[in-house]
Amino acid sequence: MNAWEGYRILEVSPRASWEEIRSRFRALVCACHPDRHPDNPEAVAQFRRVVEAYETIRAARSRSRRRRPQYYRTDFRVKEEVFEEFFGISAGAGQTASTGPDFRYDLRIPFMAAMQGLETTINVPRVQSCPQCSNTGLEPSSQPCPDCQGSGRRSLGPGLLRLGPACGRCQGTGRLLKYSCLACRGTGYQKKSQSYYVKIPAGTEDGTRLRFIGEGGRGIANGPPGNLEVVISVEPHAFFTRVGRDLHCKVEISFAQAALGGTIQVPTLNGFRSVYLPRGTQSGEVIRFRGAGAPKGPGHAAGDQIVEVVVTTPATLSPGQRQILEEFQQSGRGELSLAAHE
Repeated sequence: MNAWEGYRILEVSPRASWEEIRSRFRALVCACHPDRHPDNPEAVAQFRRVVEAYETIRAARSRSRRRRPQYYRTDFRVKEEVFEEFFGISAGAGQTASTGPDFRYDLRIPFMAAMQGLETTINVPRVQSCPQCSNTGLEPSSQPCPDCQGSGRRSLGPGLLRLGPACGRCQGTGRLLKYSCLACRGTGYQKKSQSYYVKIPAGTEDGTRLRFIGEGGRGIANGPPGNLEVVISVEPHAFFTRVGRDLHCKVEISFAQAALGGTIQVPTLNGFRSVYLPRGTQSGEVIRFRGAGAPKGPGHAAGDQIVEVVVTTPATLSPGQRQILEEFQQSGRGELSLAAHE
């Protein structure tokens, strides 16, 4: 048994509230209870049908509440005709007002744009009801179906509101299909893009969400619309790595620079900064630039830039370089030998 048959057995409309359904169920149970009709097998069968119909309706309504998703894709097509197909009523009938679904838009930006801030415009695709055909998919000149009087369903008898099967002549549309709507090609919906101005503050982190209130999906049963959330995705950088508000980087220097010392140029968010390296600088030493990290907005201190010095070893040597290093190595061995004899 499905929910539609349950409504028919209880002789209630799907628009009815749960209190009305329960009240009708109690009245039918009392009327056909086996204790009142001990010698009537039909009363016993009717009693079982009423109980089964009541349990089916309760389970169907419970499932419909649990299936409400939190997010919809922006290109997801929500069709209210699903309710018409099963119950013959509109989507808002018999429902309490609730907030519409939230929409999500993923925006990927470069690393430097996230550090320095960005102002841009995004175009969000949306699915809207066709204004030309009022979501019917048919040209306005189409005529109402004479078999179902434009309701799209055949009535099963008095007291039942559009609970019959779909009309075979108009295929449940309620109108005779003469011409499909040219604006939406008969779908009843149109895909359009809506522009939004987005201001991304300096120092924005990966995963930041910007919310546009009321720009999501339509509310259910005249409820408020959902929101549009723009999720920021920051591209990785070839030199900087962000850890919180700090920026980490590595600067490679040669063996000669490490041994003799000198000034090197280190890239920062605002150009190059000169750093003097003392003689004998070791690989792995750290230099910290205070306040040169990611911005944190007005009234907040920026992070630091942490520079790790990496001493590189050349893969190939010229004859002159090889001779110099060999002489250096020999002198080092002599110093070690004298130190051992002392």
